[in-house]
Formats: sequence, C-alpha cells, structure tokens
Amino acid sequence: MSLPALLAGALLFAALAWRLDFLCDDAFISFRYARNLVEGHGLRYNFAGPYAGAPPVEGYSNLLWVLWLAPFEALGLDLGLVARLSSALCGLVLVLWVTHHASRRFGLDALGSAATGLFLASLPCTALWATGGLATMAAALCLFGVYERLLGDPERPRGLQAGLFAGAAVLVRADGVAWVGMVLLAAGCLWLLEGRRRNLGRALLVTGGLAALLFALHVAWRWSTYGDWQPNTARVKAGFSAARLERGWNYVATFFLVLPSLVVVGLASLRPWSRELRAPVVCAATVVLFGTVYALYVGGDFMPFGRFLFATVPFFALLFAGLWARFGGTRAVAAVGLALVAANLAACFDLNPVPESLRRRFHFRLNGAWQGELAMRANMVRRTAEWSELGRALGAVVAPEESLPLRGIGAIGYYSRLQILDCYGLVSPEILPHAVPKEAASPGHDVEVPSTHFYARRPTYGGAFLAPLGAPPTYHLPEGWAQSPFARMMRVERHALPPDQGFPADKELRLLRFVRYP
Repeated sequence: MSLPALLAGALLFAALAWRLDFLCDDAFISFRYARNLVEGHGLRYNFAGPYAGAPPVEGYSNLLWVLWLAPFEALGLDLGLVARLSSALCGLVLVLWVTHHASRRFGLDALGSAATGLFLASLPCTALWATGGLATMAAALCLFGVYERLLGDPERPRGLQAGLFAGAAVLVRADGVAWVGMVLLAAGCLWLLEGRRRNLGRALLVTGGLAALLFALHVAWRWSTYGDWQPNTARVKAGFSAARLERGWNYVATFFLVLPSLVVVGLASLRPWSRELRAPVVCAATVVLFGTVYALYVGGDFMPFGRFLFATVPFFALLFAGLWARFGGTRAVAAVGLALVAANLAACFDLNPVPESLRRRFHFRLNGAWQGELAMRANMVRRTAEWSELGRALGAVVAPEESLPLRGIGAIGYYSRLQILDCYGLVSPEILPHAVPKEAASPGHDVEVPSTHFYARRPTYGGAFLAPLGAPPTYHLPEGWAQSPFARMMRVERHALPPDQGFPADKELRLLRFVRYP
C-alpha cells in the first residue's frame, strides 16, 4: 500500500488527538499506585494513618499500565504527560496497523486504504481516547494485535505472537480476558467457516493457552497480594441488575446515536458476502457484536464517547473496509465513505444529525442532568484542574500520614499524599457491607457512603477547599454550619499558599480539622 494512504489517517489522528487532548481524574489513581510502588510501599494506595498495617487494596484495573508508568515516576517525570504520550503513540500505531491490515486483507486500492484510515481516525472516540491518561488505547491496541496476528495472514496464523498480545491485553485491563475471549470466538468462527484448518486450530490453542496461563498467574498473584481473586474496582462497579441493564442499554444507544456512522456501517454489513470477503467480515462483526453486548451487560461507564465500547471501533473500521472492497470503485461509494468521515468529524465539533431531543431520551448518567459528550469531557477537564490545584495545595501543607474522607480520589490523592477514606469504596472496601446501591447513579458510582461513615476511624480532616483571600468564615460551608454538630467537631484552619510554587496569590487553603469525634 502507498505511503500517502497511511499518512492520511495518521495526520488526521494527530490533529484530532491534539484538539481533544485531556487528562481525567481517574488516571491519577494509577499514578499514585505507581509512585507508592517506586517509593517502596508496594502496589497500594493507602499505607499509613487509618490504614497503617491494613492489607493492600487493588483499587486499579490496569496492572501493566501501572508498571509501565512506574519507571517514569522514578525518573521524576510528569506522569500525566507520559501517560498521554504513551496512549497517543498506541493510537497512532493502531490507526496505521488497522489501515495496513485492511489494505492487505481486503485488497483495497490506495483510495480505499486512505478512506479506512480516515474513517477510524476521524471518530471522536479515537481522538478522545488517544489521551486521557488511562489504558484504554493500549488495551485496544493489544486486542487488535491478537486479532491481526491470528487472522491477518490466512496462510500463516501466528499463534505465539497472538498469545503474547493476548497476555498483554489480560494484564493491561482487568476485563481484558473477556475481550480476548471475543477475538478467540471470532477466530473460532473462521476456523469453522474455512473447514477447520489445522494450522489455525493449532494457533488458536497456542493463543488461548498463553492467555489462560497468564490470566491464571495474574489471579494467583492477585490472591497472594490482595487476598481476592478480582480487583476491588470490579467488586465496586460490577454486578448484574435490571437497573444496570437498562442503563447499559442507554449507554450503548447513546454511543451509536452520537456516532451514527457506526450504525450505517453495521447495518450495511448485514448482507450476504462473497466467499473472499465473508470470513474477515464475520470475524470483525463477531467482536463488534459481543463487545456491544458486554458493554450493555456491565451497565456502561460515565466517561464520554463510550470508553467501554472503544475496543470495538477498530473492527468497525474493518467492516468499513469490507464494504469498500465489495462496492468500491464507483463515485457513489467514495461519496458515501467520505460522508461518513465528514459525519465523524462533525461529531468531533459537537455537530450531530441525530436531534438532541432523541439523544436525551437515553440519559444514563443518572446522578445529574443530561449533557453532551463533549460537554462531559469539558467538565472532566475542569474537575481535574480544580482537584489538581486543591491536591497540590494540600501537599504543601499536610503530612502524608494524615487522612481525609473523599469522593474524587485521583488528583487530590496523588498530589496531597494524604491517606484517603474513599466514599465510593474503590480503595476503602470496608464500606461495601454498609453501602446501599443507589437507584439513580452514574456508571461506576453505584455504591456510596457519606463521609460521616468514616468518623469512627478518626480522620484528621473532615473537608478541604480553596477560598478567596478575605472570604467570610462560612465560605463554602453548608448553610447553618455554626449551629450544626459538625461545627463543634471541627475547627476551620486557614493556610497561606507559597506563591513560589505557582499558587495564585488571591487564594488560601481552608481545612476542617477534627477536634473531637462523635
């Protein structure tokens, strides 16, 4: 295939990733685990104060990502920048690899190859999850590696290489084993369609065996380290119920309403295919189908542009390539393909052909008012900036062994180094027997306890916030604070912030320090 065909998708990917670059608060949880590992505390979030002597808790779901970040933490580099650049590099490789694979597997000409790369790169979910700080793009790359090494060359399936990618996928995401299973199922369908070829059967056994071995070793290590067979994140966020199933349906519906080009490609693929194209199309469609069912089952995720569905996106690009191979060569097909790319680009700028009134009907972030996906990203950017500033302010004043009940435990926890009593239970599993699942919750926030639940553990502080200099004593405090029992339990401390560390001169840190406990 031609170099311009590859560069088309790569350049568009880079431009859109730059536009939608962001860093989410949840990424700082992994950053804190990486730092504590480097500093000799092990893979744990809390280790002192109320948690001194307590067993560690697996409050992350991306072991390989944490281990990847740890050496950069040891070098004193900015993990936010490292994580985003690492993710963007994975995204660039993914766009190039999918384009190259589609060109070879479907016999595309230069225009078809370029269109496939542009289709994948122009999707706002591709651009958004090029950064963010999480392992989303790395996991998608590993999963596609399993698929491509197994099925990229029908005559030479590479089971060992696919198995290594499968092992990486299992370790980079806690649910990676489920996604690897989907790819193996797709390969199994191909094995049946093509007369049970012996070389593919052997490769499937090798890949599945390596994935199963690494998964078993990971679970054994997890049990010996954390005393549990699954991460605490899964225990907090997973679980089946009718309410979660309904929310999962709304989550999936929102994803496809925001990205109607995927609907067009998916529906156009529901047709009889020629023998040459049937096998790769069926394999890609299998991953798309079961990945969608999985996202529906787990109830989705609160982050924008379908993070739990992103691993299906490269396979939608393969379906696009299959359609181009089947109908390509005409101006009409080229026009439709470019129209789909244009629709994707429009979504990157919050322009959508689906009316907002229809999208509102599938509201799934039930703890707040409906908002569009780019508005959700903007809110996440704002919260990360605010919590980073508060965390850095705390880090300049408090001692690491002191403690604070908290909900957003990412940037505040990372920068402050405080021992965090987590109201959502990700790193405080002791809340789970006492937490009542909420009926109207944003995905991933189904269980919660009030901060008062932790008062028996005698935290150092009951709250922390930044206030303008000269603000009244009751600033940011609930109405009627002076007459509440909390006012007798805590005193308000005011701390000036060192201007030489980049803090604004017009703000101060206020802490609610416990002076007595109930």
